[in-house]
Amino acid sequence: MPIRELTDGDDLRLNEVFADATTPAGHMARSLFRPSSDSPLIRSVIAEVVPDVPVGAAAIAESPLHPYRAWVHVEVAAEEQGQGQGRELFDAVCAETRGTALEGLDLRARVHAGSPGEGFAQALGFTPLTTTRVIKVPAGALPPAGGGRAEDLEIVATGSVKLTKAFLNWYTAVNRDDAVGPLTIGQVNNAFLSEAAGAHGAALLNGAAGTAEAGGLSAFAVSYAREADETAGVLPSAGEPGAGDGTAVVDQVDEEPPTELILGSMFETRDDAADTTGEDFVAAVADAELLLARLSVDADVVIEVTSGMPVISALADRLLEAGTATELYRYETLSGPPADVS
Repeated sequence: MPIRELTDGDDLRLNEVFADATTPAGHMARSLFRPSSDSPLIRSVIAEVVPDVPVGAAAIAESPLHPYRAWVHVEVAAEEQGQGQGRELFDAVCAETRGTALEGLDLRARVHAGSPGEGFAQALGFTPLTTTRVIKVPAGALPPAGGGRAEDLEIVATGSVKLTKAFLNWYTAVNRDDAVGPLTIGQVNNAFLSEAAGAHGAALLNGAAGTAEAGGLSAFAVSYAREADETAGVLPSAGEPGAGDGTAVVDQVDEEPPTELILGSMFETRDDAADTTGEDFVAAVADAELLLARLSVDADVVIEVTSGMPVISALADRLLEAGTATELYRYETLSGPPADVS
């Protein structure tokens, strides 16, 4: 099967043979199918049965905030799957990384849970790393308790130094299993808290579960600007800025789009964050729920929860069990060995 470098216009041809992406993982992965470049660093290939008739593509791309690994995505048209083209594409794109900074990096793949793509990645030797759930909380479903503790709530600009420092510490902590590189406040602000990232507003909640390093801050939330089209919005992925442009797409058709939040607990930065039995953990979950309640009074809210967030995961479990929230999507991030370029 002929395999060549992906060039301008190939992404449009691929869209004609692939089914529409319907999940955040699918949208993010498809964004990697663009011509190879050195800035950002990406290598991509395409397979064709005849010229201009593609059947699949593969790409490996740098992850700027996670410089010790790279994203990989391989996709083959549904009617061509199971015939070995995926493996050929994977081997071909790995070979393209030779002599670049991508060579020798561990790989990550993000796939919809239970999909054929997950099975294919596991057949290549990839193993589960983290699970991500995107959940929706309807407006008014969580009435603030205890008067809302207005004295502990602070609305801040997304460029706030206090918020940015807290976000940096939290992001590093919740990615313990997928280490980030040395990050500056400026990098974090640009990736998650800037106008370019879609950051629209932020709120901080102080509480007994807060850390001394964060000045008593217990929980924070960052909201992202709504969109009015059929794919209602883009949400910077809480566990990682994403495979392409750093966003997860939340599909909403013909209805008011939800407010999109990154919700974080500073308890998750503690060394004992995995201890879910203590009073501080219980208080941290309560603080996160209170902040979510305050921000979902008048609008539906969507949050992304990864398995690296014990407090927010516990809150999500409780809301889902109570029927207060619904799960929109679930996807897996898989870890693979370095690309073999021999």
